[in-house]
Amino acid sequence: MYNILEIKSKISDYKLSFVDTIQEIEYYIDQPNTITFIDDNVNKLYPSLQRDNNIVLFSSEVAKSYVGTIKILQNLTERRANIQTKLVVIGGGVLQDLIGFCASIYCRGIQYTLIPTTLLAQADSCVGGKTSINLDDRKNIIGTFYPPSNIIIYPGFTKTLSRLDYTSGLGEIYKFHILQNKILNFNPTSPVEFMIYDGLKYKIDVLSRDEFDKGERKFLNFGHTFGHALESTSNHKIPHGIAVIIGSMIAVMISKELGYNVSNYDSIIEKGKTLIKENKILFKQEWFNLDLLLEIIKSDKKSTGKLTMVLINDKPFLEDVENVSILKEVLKQVYEII
Repeated sequence: MYNILEIKSKISDYKLSFVDTIQEIEYYIDQPNTITFIDDNVNKLYPSLQRDNNIVLFSSEVAKSYVGTIKILQNLTERRANIQTKLVVIGGGVLQDLIGFCASIYCRGIQYTLIPTTLLAQADSCVGGKTSINLDDRKNIIGTFYPPSNIIIYPGFTKTLSRLDYTSGLGEIYKFHILQNKILNFNPTSPVEFMIYDGLKYKIDVLSRDEFDKGERKFLNFGHTFGHALESTSNHKIPHGIAVIIGSMIAVMISKELGYNVSNYDSIIEKGKTLIKENKILFKQEWFNLDLLLEIIKSDKKSTGKLTMVLINDKPFLEDVENVSILKEVLKQVYEII
């Protein structure tokens, strides 16, 4: 398949490998002194991964909470987990964030292997070492940088994703193409393993220069400013990747309205609209209320109290956006488009 990718980290280097069969994943589950956490849906869909000692979890933002974290840590102590114990995480971004965070603080840090099962996690969030949990209504407000020891990608998992979940994963890939100014190459019908590898190569290249979100890595938040807020206003009826598509369209429109040169603007908007329309989500106008969105944005963990967005010209950049009339008009246009 594809070469092993080596990811350099100031904390601990790690590697990412592609595998061709589900049997190759069983190897990691069956290692001694290993505790496996697996998503409930994945556990049902892939019986060969079931083990009596696996911990089956329901993936939800509720699980990724302070209470959910304590339950995981208590489970580890009940199983006599120690500094030599290795965790295996089989699931999407919620489990990845939650168990990665627990691994980072249990015994001051134990090893874990990520086996992402969603396109969103495989093509993007599995690399970078970010772990996090929510607190009250603040998403990902508590977290650490703590990379896994390795990442195993089995593209076959994406065959059992719903259409909505698959499109959600395409959202981050769509974003990567905008950032690299290659939206004309974005083809959602491309072989999934190619899209995964292409996205990972780009993100790993950025991480090699800015692991801890001090500079260039911030540009990967393109589309997330309004995207995260729309997840909240919709009470998560808009999945993350779909919200990123909408947030990217908003960022592109704002960039254009502010007079910046956005290459292939029409293609960006058209391809984003096509992805969203295929899933027949019933959007509500109140989700796009500017005052409510700004209130959420300014309480975000990255906020400085201003509306600081990643915008796009020939390349991405950060800017404080203060023109309320432009924001209102763009939100109105996006809602009408989708």
